[in-house]
Amino acid sequence: MPLVLPSAPDDEYECVLADPEAARAPSAPEPGESKCPPGYVPRLKRRPSYRLQGKEVQSDQPPEQNPAPPPNG
Repeated sequence: MPLVLPSAPDDEYECVLADPEAARAPSAPEPGESKCPPGYVPRLKRRPSYRLQGKEVQSDQPPEQNPAPPPNG
């Protein structure tokens, strides 16, 4: 039983195993109601907007300044 499956009805999601017992039980899929089979939960696929080259981030976007550290109180 795989830990992650592609979501058949929606390419933006993948299905992550949450309940192995429910995933083993035979059941008829409910048409159009779920992105994932029983026992799995949907999550958005990760699509980073950057590439890594060693420890250096390569991005098509302009550089961003890190937020200022919180003031010491």
